Amino acid sequence: MISLLIDRVRLLFLRERKPYYMLKDILGFYPHHIELYVLALKHKSLHHLSEEEAKKYKKKIRKIDTLNNERLEFLGDAILGAIVADILYRKFGTKQEGFLTTLRSRIVCRKSLNQIANQMGLGKLILHSGDVYKSHNSYVNGNAFEALCGAVYLDRGYKYCYRFIEKEIFGKYVSLDEMLQNSPNYKSRLLEWCQKHQYKMQFVYNESREQTGPVFKCQVLIEGVVSGNGKGYKKVESDQLACKEALQAIEQNSKLALRIAETVEARNRKMQQRSRYDKSLAELAGRKTIVFDLDGTLMDTLQDLYLSTNYALRTCGYPERTLDEIRSFVGNGVQKLIMRAMPAEPDMEDEEGNAAFQRCFEAFKNHYIKHCQDNTRLYPGIDKLLAELKEKGYRLAIVSNKLQAGVTELYEKWFKDSIEVAIGESANVRRKPAPDMVEEALRQLGTQKEDAIYVGDSDVDLQTACNSGLPCISVLWGFRSKEFLQQQGAVIMAENPDKIVDLLSKSARRDSHAPKETKAN
Repeated sequence: MISLLIDRVRLLFLRERKPYYMLKDILGFYPHHIELYVLALKHKSLHHLSEEEAKKYKKKIRKIDTLNNERLEFLGDAILGAIVADILYRKFGTKQEGFLTTLRSRIVCRKSLNQIANQMGLGKLILHSGDVYKSHNSYVNGNAFEALCGAVYLDRGYKYCYRFIEKEIFGKYVSLDEMLQNSPNYKSRLLEWCQKHQYKMQFVYNESREQTGPVFKCQVLIEGVVSGNGKGYKKVESDQLACKEALQAIEQNSKLALRIAETVEARNRKMQQRSRYDKSLAELAGRKTIVFDLDGTLMDTLQDLYLSTNYALRTCGYPERTLDEIRSFVGNGVQKLIMRAMPAEPDMEDEEGNAAFQRCFEAFKNHYIKHCQDNTRLYPGIDKLLAELKEKGYRLAIVSNKLQAGVTELYEKWFKDSIEVAIGESANVRRKPAPDMVEEALRQLGTQKEDAIYVGDSDVDLQTACNSGLPCISVLWGFRSKEFLQQQGAVIMAENPDKIVDLLSKSARRDSHAPKETKAN
């Protein structure tokens, strides 16, 4: 009571009582050192006043000097943050750090403090030049409020400053209930949604300058998918708007959520494929025997197969097939090729159907034996590949569902100098995808399946490798597309013959860098 009486008596001797009364209404108490509050309300723009503007403020400030409220603003910011944290800590006794931090940030952010200062009427007391409010992001009043908190702390101490913020600010201008009910933190909400679905979220910012000041553009990406855009005069404003747009798109348009999910699924598939690729590549290491398919892998035999098949169809009075149709029929041996090429695949249990097939098949064989090399050629780069593999010490073999007579003829002309064994269809060995041909080739080479690799161009070759227990390299220059081979389970693929050498070299390098197991003593 005595200090209050002293403050009122001091008021009688002040020349300018109106600002003092106004501060009392704002603070809830009488200031002791009025000069601190004058400084708190003095904006730095006063340093740049013209002589005429300086005269305007002559009655309010005895001397226009270099001091302004920035130092008090710095102090007030720290004091205000500490007191707000203390109030929230006591009020919300069960809440975790994240909740308290978010709520404090909303209370002490520039926008919120500006609103508080405006409601208090602080703008009427601030001394400034005439154009400080023209900027889009002017927080003059909010900054002055922080400086005022610093002035209260220096003038009356922490206790008065705490009471001022708790009674005057929280009691009149800050509604915690309203803040909790109307949380606009779109960034936190979107982050929670991403965490729930285990999605990665990132922000991409661009800064430009306009007449009103710097402008920030933000893109929010979820798993690399552009999900929202925002534009604001502060980074935090731009990313909030971007998150808001993303949330609205997710809630109102399921296509965005679906696209994000599909992106994640595709990425996971790619990672699984990469893992399978690394594992399959490691299986190639150290193996020095390679078993090749013939048609579509080493040799382009399609044109001669096409011509001989259509010759047989014409001979038997059947309609001819296109080159693409013949391409899709090959792979399971020439008997299956003819069955598929006939207008209706014959029932071999039926005497008439079996006889029709035999007529067509014999016509094919007679023509193909005479013309199997008319258009058949090695694929580009195959001769170089075989020579390089032989030079590196690889043992090479051919297994084909082609008739043994045709395989032998092609072998004698094209492969005798580089490949040791060539197995074709015969009565004693089952056709691929059974493992018999591969096993026979390895037996003749005197090697084991643990030392062998299979190379082919079709789904039949993939099945053959699997049935034989061999890793497989699928080539992409043959009779099947990459997409088809991938659907059939192909993992290691070669776009050209040189790629096979690269794959073998890569697997060898990985094997040499892999940590070796040491035997325990």
